[in-house]
Parts: sequence; C-alpha cells; structure tokens
Amino acid sequence: MDWKNKVLNPKGWLIAFGVIFLLLGTGNYLTGETSAETAYPDPTDRDVFYEQTFGLFTMALAAMALTTGLVVTGRALSILAMSSSGVMIAMMSLHYMAGEAVDYGYNDPAALGVVLSLIALMGVSGFLHLNDEEAEEAPAAEA
Repeated sequence: MDWKNKVLNPKGWLIAFGVIFLLLGTGNYLTGETSAETAYPDPTDRDVFYEQTFGLFTMALAAMALTTGLVVTGRALSILAMSSSGVMIAMMSLHYMAGEAVDYGYNDPAALGVVLSLIALMGVSGFLHLNDEEAEEAPAAEA
C-alpha cells in the first residue's frame, strides 16, 4: 500500500474527524458553563446556551462525517470529503472572524491554522482518490 492510500485516505480522515469532533462537541455541551467562563470575560446564561448550542452543532456535523466515512464508498466518498472540507474551512474561518469581533476567548490563530490545514488535507485526500473507482473498473472491462 502506498503513501497516498495510507495517509491520504478520505475514509480515514472522515472517521478521525468524526470521532474527534464528536468528543469535542460533547465536551463543549456538557461543560457549557466552564466553556462560557473561558470564552467570555463576564458570562451570562445566554453565553452558556451559545456554548452548548455550538457543542450540539459540532456533534451533528461530526456524526455526519463519521457516518459518511463508515457508509459511503468510492467516488461519492471522495466528493463528500472534498465538499465537507470546503464547508468546514469556510465555517471555521467565519466563526473565527466573528469571534474576533467579540474577543472570543477560544480564538487562537495557531490552533486554527493547524486545524484548517488538517481539514484541507482531508479535501486533498478526496481529490486524490476521486477517480479510484474508475481505475478499478478499467482492467475488469478489458478482461
């Protein structure tokens, strides 16, 4: 098995991100009060609600990534890896910019850069495997 299939496998990336973000979202939901204290200088009940809601949204997106990685195969898996990568990059970038406007306590440009780079690699993995299904069918047609 070559490097492309070991490291840049969209199935593995989707499952890994699904598990990681499911754990992070659950933690954010269950510790909404603590999260709000870190995120805002003087948190209110509304801020706790925002943190818990963000945790719920994170869990929902994580469940979709996990399900996609476990159930979808072939070209559709590659397309979903690329599209979800783009959506997550846009969503996280916009969330970061909105957080900068209110001095959000979790905004860290270095952490954002690392996470966005990893998410971009998931998109690259989808692109690299986009035509795998066609390549597998070609020899069978000749035989």
